[in-house]
Amino acid sequence: MRILWAAVGLAAWSSAAPAASIMVRSTSDDAVGQSIVYNLRNEIAGSALHKVVYNPEDAGFIISVITLKLDDGRSVYSATLLVPPFDGKGFDYYLTGVVGYCGSSVTKSCGSGILSSFDKDIADVVSAVAKAAKK
Repeated sequence: MRILWAAVGLAAWSSAAPAASIMVRSTSDDAVGQSIVYNLRNEIAGSALHKVVYNPEDAGFIISVITLKLDDGRSVYSATLLVPPFDGKGFDYYLTGVVGYCGSSVTKSCGSGILSSFDKDIADVVSAVAKAAKK
C-alpha cells in the first residue's frame, strides 16, 4: 500500500502516471464465479493503467468479488472497490460497487466490465493523491 502512494507522489513530478496496484479478493465457490475472478485478474494484469498484486500490503486498491451460482452456467456477482487503510490497521474504505450476472460463455467480458466500471473511480483517487503530493 505504501508503495503505491509513494509512486503516486513521485509521479506527481513526472509526466508518466503510475500504475494502480490492485488486489482481487474473492469468495467464488462456483465455476462461473471463479472464471469471472480469473478473467478480472487477467484484465488488470494486461492493463497499461493497473497492475495486479497478491499481497494486501502492496495494494493501493482492492476489488472484492462475491459470486453465487444462479443456475447451471450462470452466476450473480457483487464487486466492491475498496481502499485499504493507510496505516494498515482498521477497515478498508468503501468507494463504490457493482452487481450483475454472468453466463459461462461471457466471463471474460464480465471481468473486463467489472474493471471498466471502476476505472474512473481509480483514476480520480490516483489523481487526487498526486495533486495532494504536489502541495
